[in-house]
Amino acid sequence: MKLIINLICFCIGCYTLILVALYFFQEKLMFFPSTTPFGDCPEMEKRSARAETSQNIRYYFQPKSDPDSWILIFHGNAGNACDRTYFLDFLKGFNSNLVVFEYPGFGGDSNAPKESLILKQAHELVLHIKTRNHENLPIYLMGESLGTGVATWVATQTDISGLILLSSYTSLALVAQHHYPWAPVKYLLRNKFSADIWAGQTLTPALLFHGINDDIIPINFVRQQVLNFKGDKKLVELPNCGHNDMIDMGEKIIQKEIHDFIVKTSS
Repeated sequence: MKLIINLICFCIGCYTLILVALYFFQEKLMFFPSTTPFGDCPEMEKRSARAETSQNIRYYFQPKSDPDSWILIFHGNAGNACDRTYFLDFLKGFNSNLVVFEYPGFGGDSNAPKESLILKQAHELVLHIKTRNHENLPIYLMGESLGTGVATWVATQTDISGLILLSSYTSLALVAQHHYPWAPVKYLLRNKFSADIWAGQTLTPALLFHGINDDIIPINFVRQQVLNFKGDKKLVELPNCGHNDMIDMGEKIIQKEIHDFIVKTSS
């Protein structure tokens, strides 16, 4: 009996230590920034996208000679903005000024990435772009994965024309709980990115895309999330697509849907 009690105590102790580690090192498990310094990006330069800074806000900007809109891009939790040249290639047929935001804590930044700072700077980016938008063109926020929550929160803070969201979630706390059902992750997580709450606080039109085979953010999350938006919304489910291959596999469908969305919401 004593051996059993000791074994139970040992297991409880190990479990507690794991929970403590999860709590204190959770940012290391959530954010995977590249160490490449912001602005050191030949691939962006090849696409005539220049690195720009306004106070603490950093972004790559690819202007069009006679644009009809702006699309601001918020990327996922890994790499950095320089890695997202595929968005510029994917959107090259659109007559839009393109902006790829660099998160604080990414791109060689000395900050530690965290929800509050990312949201703050994302909002500041949009306010900054509005000062450059002299023609009062429609502004769209495009988010992928982590960035879908960032874009959704910004839409609760300032008027924009629409949200274009790839691989959305209800909250990262719930996604984490799905992947770690053996731990109370949703209570431990500091960076919850509660996009389900934010979606209910905006009437901004939303266009959502999701791969049916996504095993990182399973499709049931976006099926719940689309219901949280209070304005016009549409979910496009992409067969044979996972989390990281949507743009490659569903390119034509996504481009057409975005085109139709912009036509509908910019008039």
